[in-house]
Amino acid sequence: MKKIILTAIAICTLSIAMGQQEELTDSQERMESFNSVKKHEVSLDVVAAIAGLGINPRYEYVLGRYSGVGVDLNIGIFDNDDNFEYIETFSLTPYYRQYFFSKEDYGAKGFYGEGFVKVFTFDDGYYENDIFGSGSYRTESYTEAAIGVGIGWKWVSDSGFLIDIGFGVGRNLGIASDPQDYELPAVAGRGGVNFGWRF
Repeated sequence: MKKIILTAIAICTLSIAMGQQEELTDSQERMESFNSVKKHEVSLDVVAAIAGLGINPRYEYVLGRYSGVGVDLNIGIFDNDDNFEYIETFSLTPYYRQYFFSKEDYGAKGFYGEGFVKVFTFDDGYYENDIFGSGSYRTESYTEAAIGVGIGWKWVSDSGFLIDIGFGVGRNLGIASDPQDYELPAVAGRGGVNFGWRF
């Protein structure tokens, strides 16, 4: 008899607990379905590509409705005919993002804040004079790293097409020695306008 009563109590408790669970709305169900399938994003910084500054592909993995991790790659293609100082030639930037106010379907979009670590190489140009008074232009390559934060906004359509606009700033760690006649800036920038796809 005690077994029957205990079984009945267990069944009642379980049914009450299940009844108290919040049912998902249609919008939330679509979001959960989308996020369970479409967790990968690839995009390209179109502004840098159009301006001829570099090729900047990005990959992001959606951890959930409110967060994601990713990495930016920058391959500089800028032709330094004007002999500018401090031209970034390559960078690798892993980051973590936290999305806020992400109440739209599918999540992981809207306003975000991020933390990143940027490792980059750059060329510094300078003139070197010889004993005869004539000189030549030389370039040296350096490697530096920075830790920083950024903000931005991402739009993602139901089909997966995305636009991501963001910028950030990081503090250089001082790994590279200062080039000749030039002091390295204390900060490194990051930003762009990315078009891509979530799949």
